[in-house]
Amino acid sequence: MEYRLLKTELGHRLPTVTSTNEWIRDVSIPFGSWVIADEQTAGKGRGQNVWQSLGEDPLIFSGKIRISAAEISLPLLSIFVSSAVLKTIFHFFPERETDTTVKWPNDIYRNDKKVGGILVQSEFINGVFDVVVGIGLNFFGNSIPEILKDKATFLSEKPLEEGVLERFANQLILDLNQSVISLLDQGQVLKDLVWIEDHSLLKHKVIETEWQSRMVRGRVLGIDELGFLLIMTETGEKIELMDTSPKFRII
Repeated sequence: MEYRLLKTELGHRLPTVTSTNEWIRDVSIPFGSWVIADEQTAGKGRGQNVWQSLGEDPLIFSGKIRISAAEISLPLLSIFVSSAVLKTIFHFFPERETDTTVKWPNDIYRNDKKVGGILVQSEFINGVFDVVVGIGLNFFGNSIPEILKDKATFLSEKPLEEGVLERFANQLILDLNQSVISLLDQGQVLKDLVWIEDHSLLKHKVIETEWQSRMVRGRVLGIDELGFLLIMTETGEKIELMDTSPKFRII
């Protein structure tokens, strides 16, 4: 099986870019590469959404890996990437362990406001997934646009010290690689899912979403071994969600 994980020596730093995900997808950029940018003018979110970096100290990161399609569930990869980001946050900001969580399938929240987003884009070629992992984190800022004040916040109350962004990126590479390696061991997958559920914004929450062309409401049971969100509806029906719909909300 062919695997190409991230390599610390294949890093790039750009002053500005339209999208780090689009930049790194270029065929001239080898697998194992990663990039951070000081500014991104057209950041991508899921679907037709955009990612807007906030504040004076954002992380704008993308990495390019190749993994065996036979052994990897993409929904599970997405939540494992999110957990890797959270572990890196805890490494540098241990005070965030009390208020920062993963919101399935790929967001980072501090209390009830978003501080980070993850976009995993994949292409299936000859039995492997070519994967680009995009990560945006808002570390610190002095202001938030009025339209986002109820939805977004920052990880820290103070600016980053010199060199922290680079060290954070290097640790993130280690944690991202470990998250992929963990996916190859079913026993480790189950252990990591326990950790993820303990740090899940949706733990025991009641949610409402569109499912099979109808609205359903139910309590979150957890995340299964494929990365699907398990819900017990008000009528006692157990359902699996592969992704959120535009109508997904926490009650």
